[in-house]
Amino acid sequence: MTNSGIKTAQKWLKDADAILVTASNGFSISEGLNLFENNEKLKTVLGDLVDKYHFPNLLSAMGYHYPDKLDQWRAYARVNEYYVYNYHPGELMADLKKILGNKPSFVWTSNVDHHFKIAGFDNLLEIEGSWTSGVCSAHPQEHPVVSLTETLHQIYEKDQAGTLTEDDLPTCEECGAPIAMNVPGPTFRMDQEQVQGFERFIEQYQDKNIVVLELGIGPRNQLIKAPSMQLVAGNSHAHYITINKGELLIPDVIGERSIGFSSTIIEAFEALLTGKGELEAQGPAKAAPKLTPAQQAEQEKMLKQFYPSYMVDRGIHPGELMMYMTVDKDHPSHLHMIQDGQSLMYVIGDASIVHCFTQDGQYYSVRLGLDKTKKEIHGFYVNAGTFIAIEDANDSGAGFSQISAGISANGSGELLVPRIDQLTKLFPKQKELIKRLSIK
Repeated sequence: MTNSGIKTAQKWLKDADAILVTASNGFSISEGLNLFENNEKLKTVLGDLVDKYHFPNLLSAMGYHYPDKLDQWRAYARVNEYYVYNYHPGELMADLKKILGNKPSFVWTSNVDHHFKIAGFDNLLEIEGSWTSGVCSAHPQEHPVVSLTETLHQIYEKDQAGTLTEDDLPTCEECGAPIAMNVPGPTFRMDQEQVQGFERFIEQYQDKNIVVLELGIGPRNQLIKAPSMQLVAGNSHAHYITINKGELLIPDVIGERSIGFSSTIIEAFEALLTGKGELEAQGPAKAAPKLTPAQQAEQEKMLKQFYPSYMVDRGIHPGELMMYMTVDKDHPSHLHMIQDGQSLMYVIGDASIVHCFTQDGQYYSVRLGLDKTKKEIHGFYVNAGTFIAIEDANDSGAGFSQISAGISANGSGELLVPRIDQLTKLFPKQKELIKRLSIK
């Protein structure tokens, strides 16, 4: 059975028109970079900062609010020197290139170590930025993103020599404000060239025989996992191969076109290259009864209005998967009823505006984002029976807004659309808003 799974995965990769590689912490760990580990290596990298700030791991050191800016940049520089400046692509990257061969491919990662770029993967989306780039802390959207590679190396050398001063810390060439590392937070700015490259890749291959090769993404890390599953769910020609030791998640909706290997990435790569190996495998599942083409077309047409996606334009049954909805100014999520209650959380991009209409005549709106000065909140819960619509606040220059929405696994999947005439009678002050965000 295991060998059969390997052969099936090999065939999917061989027959693919294109391969989308998705990667997270598990891939970095396979390369020797473990953000969560507490061992002697932590002191090798960070030195005296470990005892000074009682860091349990690298993740806490990189996200710590330092009282001393010099220590903050010492930590950044030491981590970069060890894991980025002195990084040399190894066997794992070489094997990945062999697996991809000459096929069109793209790498979509939440890793911030910049390893894929250094290894020569130019078709790349680093959705959470990277340790090697910085932005102006005062004008993150207006002033250019800067490379920190050489700056961090120079800071490291002065740190080691004991000559580091605040004059050595990076500042914006436009206004003189301090530079912030370009990772998720109030100043984060996504690389638009990478985003546009990803859009072009998805637009070209989303309806073709595309394989998603997922590397080291755990079930709770939904930032990339959920949208890539949506991509597979919306395309009957697509396949999904996931590698994650001990934790596999394959929803039923894509089970017949999915294989999971509970193994190390190194072991799985060797098996995919040689066709041999003893790997614990899951899938593919037996095919479920399919909708008729007419039913599928009607479902997709309707769902695309309520669950728009910046990267995937295919609809899926909303009771099947955790949804990551991405809206832009031209594609809001139209008014529909929340049947079982729903949690909504900001993820990335512009702020989202959620319009809520309760059945007892209450209207309110919520801004989902990170800027507390604009009264934005990170997430909230919508009670059952509320009609909601979601649109992009279009306030940061990202061009899109992504939020996560918890969908009840036991729900019927029906979309309940309000009658516009009745809703406007109940909410006359919001008549134009209702008209704009309703399905015609």
